[in-house]
Amino acid sequence: PGLSFKPFVYATAMMNGFTPTTVVDDDPICIGDWCPHDFEAGYLGPITLTTALAQSINPVAVRLAQAVGRQPIVDLAHKMGITNDLPIVRALPLGVDEVNVIDMAASYGAFATGGFKVTPYAFTEITNGRGDVIWRHSDHAPPPERVLDDKIVTEMNGMLVNVPEWGTGTAAKLDGIRTAGKTGTTSDFRDAWFIGFTGNFIAA
Repeated sequence: PGLSFKPFVYATAMMNGFTPTTVVDDDPICIGDWCPHDFEAGYLGPITLTTALAQSINPVAVRLAQAVGRQPIVDLAHKMGITNDLPIVRALPLGVDEVNVIDMAASYGAFATGGFKVTPYAFTEITNGRGDVIWRHSDHAPPPERVLDDKIVTEMNGMLVNVPEWGTGTAAKLDGIRTAGKTGTTSDFRDAWFIGFTGNFIAA
């Protein structure tokens, strides 16, 4: 998922006392011999988390992961809907582990639904040749499970709407429709993602 994994990092940070206005340094950081940097050369210095997420600043995400721990980030990602194993590695906050596209869409659903987990399904109902409904998803769906507090959702959505407005995802901005989400690219643009949502739809 590349940098589209960052909302899991930021949401974990919000759960641990950080806020959208918290200032974190965008300057060089190394963990052992690994020194992540941004696609664009240079550093911005002290910036808010809102700016860091909108502009997808890598050193800030790494610093957040150092502050809150990588295991809590993995735990939250799984709680929100990621089903793949996520090894605890230095580059975890930059989305280096494989995930499923449907999992990413479902996981962002927790932001779109006000904090409730979204479980993907393929069919809303099945009818027979006479048009009788013989199975309906809503009759078998489990009750909604809250995975994020209201406060965390509000803070995250307040930041994610900036990505299409003035951040790295301006191509996802829609006329007259508010969008929110996150871009994600890996080295040499091998993988390029946008996971986002409006008031009605989630897409990856």
